[in-house]
Amino acid sequence: MNRSNAKQPDTLYTRLFAKLYNPVMEKLEARLLMDMRLALLAQARGSVLEVGAGTGVNFPLYDTSARVLAIEPAQAMARQALAVLQELDAPHIRLLEAGVGDAEVSAQLGEDTLDTIVSTLVLCTIPDLEQALKHFRKWLRPGGQLLVLEHIHDDRQPQRWIQSAVTPVWKHLAEGCYLNRRTDELLKDYGFAVETEDYHYTRWVPFYSAVLRMEEKEKNG
Repeated sequence: MNRSNAKQPDTLYTRLFAKLYNPVMEKLEARLLMDMRLALLAQARGSVLEVGAGTGVNFPLYDTSARVLAIEPAQAMARQALAVLQELDAPHIRLLEAGVGDAEVSAQLGEDTLDTIVSTLVLCTIPDLEQALKHFRKWLRPGGQLLVLEHIHDDRQPQRWIQSAVTPVWKHLAEGCYLNRRTDELLKDYGFAVETEDYHYTRWVPFYSAVLRMEEKEKNG
């Protein structure tokens, strides 16, 4: 899914991609990802930002005590997410068609205003990931949490080589998705402290799930 830093144009391709996304992911969600989402989202609390809400798959998993602002830059994805919201009747969740770098997001989120940021299968596609992480650090309160579920660059061969080789083509087919990002390492480099983390290996792609904490704001901030 394309999780650009800014709102994306609505095109035939983005509409087709959004329509096919859930059917393509259905088996993987049932076999692995939904259990990981359930464990992760059970920990979302307080004022929550979901980055890249996609088709709204996480919406039913939030406790109603959480106050969730979900952002999604792709119009076609946002339409599907809105339909999920309307079906759920979930007043604790608001949906904004925007990317993490859009002015309307910054207008609603000041420094130290969030208790939780949720990112599931998103950080692989944000073009300027380091800038997005700077926003996260600004918006999260000290002690706030970053809940992450991402696929990452494999440490096995030949998987690692294959991911690097196909990424230049894959990122154009899969709405900006990079198969060779070590997101787990970058998060730690940006001062997020690991509370819990797990690595789940499928045949070709490893998935990383973690609860990270916001600590000092001086580093890279």
